[in-house]
Amino acid sequence: MKRTTVLLLSILLSLFTEFALGQTLDYVHEKFEFVSEILGEKRKGQIFLPDKFSGSLPVLYVLDGEWNHQLASGVAGHFIRWGRIPNMAIVSLNNTNRTRDLTPTEDEIRYPGSGSAEAFLAFFEKEFIPYIESKYKLSDQRILFGHSFGGLFALYTLKENANLFNGYIAVSPSLWWKDDYMYEIDFLDELNNKPFVYTTAGTNDRSNNEALKTYNDLIKESGKKERLEYYSEIHENEDHFTNVSISLHEGLKMLFPVEKFRDEFLSAWEEGGKEEVERTLEKNKQRYGFRFRIPEEAIRTYAYRLHSNDDKTQEAIDLLSWLGSVYDENYQVFYFLGAIAKEDGRKEMAAINFKKALELGGMPSRMEIVIKRNLKEVAEN
Repeated sequence: MKRTTVLLLSILLSLFTEFALGQTLDYVHEKFEFVSEILGEKRKGQIFLPDKFSGSLPVLYVLDGEWNHQLASGVAGHFIRWGRIPNMAIVSLNNTNRTRDLTPTEDEIRYPGSGSAEAFLAFFEKEFIPYIESKYKLSDQRILFGHSFGGLFALYTLKENANLFNGYIAVSPSLWWKDDYMYEIDFLDELNNKPFVYTTAGTNDRSNNEALKTYNDLIKESGKKERLEYYSEIHENEDHFTNVSISLHEGLKMLFPVEKFRDEFLSAWEEGGKEEVERTLEKNKQRYGFRFRIPEEAIRTYAYRLHSNDDKTQEAIDLLSWLGSVYDENYQVFYFLGAIAKEDGRKEMAAINFKKALELGGMPSRMEIVIKRNLKEVAEN
């Protein structure tokens, strides 16, 4: 039954193309710079965040900002536009001395000047994060993204100060670092917040592939893997550099598991209706916190299926009315309600919901024209 439902949802999405339009993305890029007393130098970076926002805004902190900011803001922006992840800020920090800052111990033979990750972590905790959260009024819901030495630093932070971030995405991390330092995983004994951790490497990814497999084996053999929400993947035919974009893409999907929320919602609605749905949503809110997303696109599409395929128009209207009462951030909820009411001859209801969609705004200009046309049609007839 579940497979059939998901298949029908996919078909409806492809057929009902007017509904498949994302929200406009009113985000801005800004540069920042400040002086670190801990590091004794000026640090620079850039931020990508909504032009206007209220309430709590999660933050994705991106290492190697001069290389990764455009990628991170592009991938995250695409997901935000289509409602796949919540609004969030992307904060990217540029390097001054990458080898010094991102490596945990000295290796003067291979990497002269290495081994100052402890100071860099202190800078992050005591200066950089407070500066960013104060200047831009951001929340303490934080994810750290790093690649290569950046991935090494991300897992070093997990090891030394796991509570500093809620989640870690470590791409092709240099876990082979000198003296097997990163293979010491006693930190698992102290964990109490079950952080999200996503690690990856490519099959053509230098020595990072085997190093990650060793790390994964050690975590598994420790018997304490359940203290992490841990995911790890080896990406076929990817190398050290092509692995970056696919890993950020998949990491954000795992961090915000909308497909899981969608499947559980559909099962709950079919098994117990509104009451079972509300119980399921509350359970996921408690478990996932800021990572929870109401699967509103799936709900909208499912409701339209009830109306158009199953001749259950009232159930569809009841479902969308409930959705509008708990999720009034997206014009499409009310557009769907208006469209179904219009097709069912309920002109007053259609007009009310088309007007509500226009009041919320955030739609592309073509969609605004479509909604106004529909509103005019129900008003005239």
